[in-house]
Amino acid sequence: MDVIASHSMEAASLPGLSILWAHWLTAQDLNQLVHHPLLRSLERNELSLAALKTLLIQHGHYSRHFTRYLCALMGQLERAEDVLALMENMREEMGVDGQGRVTHAELFQRTLHVLGISNADEKPLPETTTMVKTMLAHCQNSDALAGLAAMCLGAEAIVPLIYRPIMQALVQKGYGDEATEFFSLHIEEDEGHAFTMLAILQRLVNGDEKRRESATRIGHEMIECRIAMFDAIWQQSLALAASESGSRDRESRFSSSDFWRVPSRLQARLPDRLCHPQVMQATHGHDATFSSQRKHKVHIVDLPSHAISMTVGRLDPAETTRLHRHNYETMIYIMQGDGYSRIGDQKVPWSAGDAIYVPVWAEHQHVNTCEGECVYLACENAPMLQNMGGIALREELDV
Repeated sequence: MDVIASHSMEAASLPGLSILWAHWLTAQDLNQLVHHPLLRSLERNELSLAALKTLLIQHGHYSRHFTRYLCALMGQLERAEDVLALMENMREEMGVDGQGRVTHAELFQRTLHVLGISNADEKPLPETTTMVKTMLAHCQNSDALAGLAAMCLGAEAIVPLIYRPIMQALVQKGYGDEATEFFSLHIEEDEGHAFTMLAILQRLVNGDEKRRESATRIGHEMIECRIAMFDAIWQQSLALAASESGSRDRESRFSSSDFWRVPSRLQARLPDRLCHPQVMQATHGHDATFSSQRKHKVHIVDLPSHAISMTVGRLDPAETTRLHRHNYETMIYIMQGDGYSRIGDQKVPWSAGDAIYVPVWAEHQHVNTCEGECVYLACENAPMLQNMGGIALREELDV
């Protein structure tokens, strides 16, 4: 099986994705999209309401031009029947499909109104503006293939993958049908529009592999534009969260002059989150960065603990961690696999079910010696040192 076929099968296996998209959308593009930390945070109801509002406003800046995209595309089609086919989409957008609906733009404005926001609250991000301009440029291309690829592969086909997490987050935050109707309607209808466009696209390609590759490149470009917008919103949300966290930290820090504030009894304070679902399947915002630095896969357990941290490490066959040391203690439980650790000048063998201890500042490295993947759980007291004044240290000893 060649690489393209393999990727096509992976793409078709994504939940909710028809096998018809197997030759048009790559698994890499779709995985980048569905596993984007912004969308995963929406699914887990971990994205702040402020960040959700920013996402909706930025999407509004993009989607308010939808009829312009569609009109520009229809202007490039040569066959009257193709124009009529896309007019079905236009009628639904404009609320003139004979079912007495309001326009989709009005439905989206209802969502914004329920959340107490409007497009005027925030300017379009540069990435949002780029997505609008790129989509419009493709739809205005005299070769209708470009606009069809952009609209079909870069918008209509991927709507369910984007709108479901948004709708899920709105429901989890207590919003009702008035806020979610726009998204539920598009999830139901847009796949049909996508298939209509795909039929025209396939006819324009007419078996020409270069034309098909051109279409997939345009689809890839539009997905990259959307991911860039998501990246910008996600980074903005992280900066806001860090700022708010810093403010809370400053308010909760104590000095010698606060000694009189020591209470006489404990009080349980339950945080908002007590569970991190499916740690190894979910994508934490910093997993990729940390794994890249460590040079092996690491999943960070994201829970509001103040004294201990927990991570799940994974080593492929014959893979090793970097040689490193740190000034916090570590206890490691081997969940799967066999191997050994170099701790100081000792070689410590281990297998599934064993637990090992790494003392403070001892050089150490973990090695997988089995034929399968090794998985281990590491618990450390790094947060305690960080909260005592930022005195947790880690040093990499190899490159």
